[in-house]
Amino acid sequence: MNGIKKKYIAYIIIGTVLIYGIIRYFNAVEGYIKNITKALMPFVVGAMMAYIINILMDAYENLLLKKFHNKKIIRMVSIISAMFTFVLVIALLLGIIIPQLVKISFSIMYTNPSDLKRIIVDIGNNEQINNILKMFNIDTNNIDIAGYLARLIKEVMSGVGNVLSGVLIGISGFFNTVFSLFMAIVFAIYILVDKEKLGVQGDKLLKAFLPSKRDFIIDIISVFDNSFKKYFVSQVKEAMILGVLLYVVMSIARLPYASSISILVGVTALIPVIGAYAGLFIGALMILTKSVQSMIIFIIVHTLVQQFENNIIYPRVVGSSVGLPGMWVIVAVSLGGSIGGIFGVLVAVPVAAGLYYILKRETEKRL
Repeated sequence: MNGIKKKYIAYIIIGTVLIYGIIRYFNAVEGYIKNITKALMPFVVGAMMAYIINILMDAYENLLLKKFHNKKIIRMVSIISAMFTFVLVIALLLGIIIPQLVKISFSIMYTNPSDLKRIIVDIGNNEQINNILKMFNIDTNNIDIAGYLARLIKEVMSGVGNVLSGVLIGISGFFNTVFSLFMAIVFAIYILVDKEKLGVQGDKLLKAFLPSKRDFIIDIISVFDNSFKKYFVSQVKEAMILGVLLYVVMSIARLPYASSISILVGVTALIPVIGAYAGLFIGALMILTKSVQSMIIFIIVHTLVQQFENNIIYPRVVGSSVGLPGMWVIVAVSLGGSIGGIFGVLVAVPVAAGLYYILKRETEKRL
């Protein structure tokens, strides 16, 4: 008993000294933490890449195992195929979207004042816009539409300029980014090659240090793994269907930038709740540089396609795969965005779905 008391006293003393040291030298500790985080970031990104690529790799392995039996060759072919697919998709997305966004940004920034004035007048005199405002009992005579739109476009142009300058600053660190990305890819490949070995090693650590909690920890990991896989696969399917549908309808309506906007909307659709509105805003801004009438048609088309996708396609494609009620989806997205920005929004829903499933299961057990 005395030995146990002495051990706890030693733990308390060590903990107190550590807390005092962190508080006393907080700035230095913060600097070390930032440096360590920066150094570890390529490996964190590599682990995330490995997790996403592993979904593709499993699909390739299941396909190849039906025809071949050499597991080593199948593993290498699956890794190469999954990596190639992942890199190809990212390259295609960036290669199509970024040049178009830069082109549109320059066209907006260097729009002639006479053209800007013409766009504002066209919007103010547009019959469809006036009819929509009248439907909501909004008196257009008391609204300085031209002045309001001029301020709005000025703010948008300023924002576009800031974004563009940020992109140019980011390009200056291109080589550091390339090196970090290379390290992440190499680390991801090592994880994919030795994923079974890493799993066995992790299980040994649990047996050695947390034997009583091993089954509980494995169960929690499997729940969140299942939640993330279902969420990412279903969201990618939904985004692809939405992008194709929008491209077909925009092509029929002969709207400009059909391919670029469809891909952009498909990518933003991966972000739950707010993604569709982000794609709508950016797409409308792009088309506005061509025609006000086309912008109005695009907004109507996007809204109709989005409603069709949400009410008809989404329940069939995604269904109850995530298993999280809509109310909690909104809560999860709001909290995730506040804590981690875009990354927080992306992971908030599967994390919340995993927690919801665990809480629901444990509640049913207790009842």
